[in-house]
Amino acid sequence: MNDLEHNDNSSPLIVLFHGLSSSPMEFNFLGSQLTAAGYRVNTPTIPGYTFGDKASSWKFWLSEAIKHVEGLQKTESKPISLGGISLGSTLALAVASELNDILGVVALSTTLKYNGWAVPWYRSLIPLGMMLGLGDRFKYKERDPFGIKNPQIRAYIKRVFSSQELSAVGGSYMSLRHMHEGNKLCKHTIEHLSQVSSSILTIHAIDDEIANVLNPQMVGDLSSATLLRQVFLGNSYHMITVDNERETVAAEAQNFLDLIYGKIKPIPEEEKILAPELQRFLRNLNRID
Repeated sequence: MNDLEHNDNSSPLIVLFHGLSSSPMEFNFLGSQLTAAGYRVNTPTIPGYTFGDKASSWKFWLSEAIKHVEGLQKTESKPISLGGISLGSTLALAVASELNDILGVVALSTTLKYNGWAVPWYRSLIPLGMMLGLGDRFKYKERDPFGIKNPQIRAYIKRVFSSQELSAVGGSYMSLRHMHEGNKLCKHTIEHLSQVSSSILTIHAIDDEIANVLNPQMVGDLSSATLLRQVFLGNSYHMITVDNERETVAAEAQNFLDLIYGKIKPIPEEEKILAPELQRFLRNLNRID
């Protein structure tokens, strides 16, 4: 387990789940920003979910995540909040659907459906690959754009992967079994979103190449969030904690936490404004439909 802790142990705690077959390195920047803002940040690892382990089952991932959060709840004076990126966001929502007293969920690049523009065509053949016994033998190798729109950061990630298997955007590969179990977790989370009554913040890139904006819209439509805030980014891909708008992600996450923990007062409800990037996406979607 990896922790970034503020000196004041009475400060609120947020548990952040990294993406599938990845590591807490995804939260290096976000974690440091939230810690500086007075929050304690906990970034657990789960055997068979974190990079480097043979894949375990999605039920094990969820049970371990629940057990971890329940253990923390026993020693906290304030309600815990959860968060995550990519499938880690999906896992956070699944945990929130099972536990009481989760104050908020920070859902980054939520992946309930793998429907982005760079998802390989053969992803639909995962069940066939599992039937053929390829679960642990086939490994999907990460490739350009690595979830990154910024060309300099992308080039850096490419150099890192040339000499090692783990970077700030995740592992260099993922087994077919990881992907298969990940799909099962997505299905479970969708079916239980109505049981999530925490406040929810979603932050999602319009051009997310892994999971398009129908994913956060699904969270908004199916959850029972007491408070819902949805932010759409126009200059990032999937790994928004590392890409061009990481400062915006950190600022929005802090603002949301400050709001639900009562550090700031809520502003009067304003007329809903669709970001230009979201309007562009919806126009293109309508052309396809």
